[in-house]
Amino acid sequence: MKVLRSQRSERVDLKGVLIDFGDTVAFADEEAHRRYVEGLVSILRRYGYQKNLKDLDSLLDKAYFNSSKGETKDFLEFWELLLRDLQVPREPALIGELEEFRNRHLISMFRLYEEAIPVLSALRKKYKLALVSNCAIGLSEVIRALGLTSFFECIVLSYELRVRKPDRRIYLEALRRINLEPNECVFVSDEISDLEGAREVGLKTLLVRQGSHTTHEAKDPNFKPDFQCNDLSEITRFL
Repeated sequence: MKVLRSQRSERVDLKGVLIDFGDTVAFADEEAHRRYVEGLVSILRRYGYQKNLKDLDSLLDKAYFNSSKGETKDFLEFWELLLRDLQVPREPALIGELEEFRNRHLISMFRLYEEAIPVLSALRKKYKLALVSNCAIGLSEVIRALGLTSFFECIVLSYELRVRKPDRRIYLEALRRINLEPNECVFVSDEISDLEGAREVGLKTLLVRQGSHTTHEAKDPNFKPDFQCNDLSEITRFL
């Protein structure tokens, strides 16, 4: 068990680390995502629906966000709702082709940060680890494919729990599963809004400044975390 001193000069007896996924452990490959959306547009056009890349990308973002709140129970419903928003008839053959294309390309759209595996390996030797992510349906497949499941005592995903960070329930569920108290744990994320919610339940906070939306959705853009660093490899200085 490691004893830390935060920027507030408080003793911290640390037993657990809760960590975010996107832009903390892994990131979206923008080029792979662009090719994926282009592929979906191509499928739609083969069925006679002239949709452009920009419109589809915007509606996909909306669909994935809604999915991250647990609003779709499976990918059949996901595609049905997306096609409704596109004003495209929900043809079973079209949905089947879209889903088959997703299955082939989903994993390629995510990359682990180079230091992710060494850092997680080091942390796992000392702490109970929990992955806590706001994510759309299907991310559990990505997490398995990236070889991350063995590092974590539990994986809490927003679409499964049907609540998103910074809702306190997602942090409390992770704490329940690893059987630790908030003051025994730190939350690691690239998002200020994630850390705001973590602090509200009594978790220590560590900001990794490597994501592109650090203050996105933050209530207080000037929020001061207990610890902060520039990339994932540096967190072992604190943990």
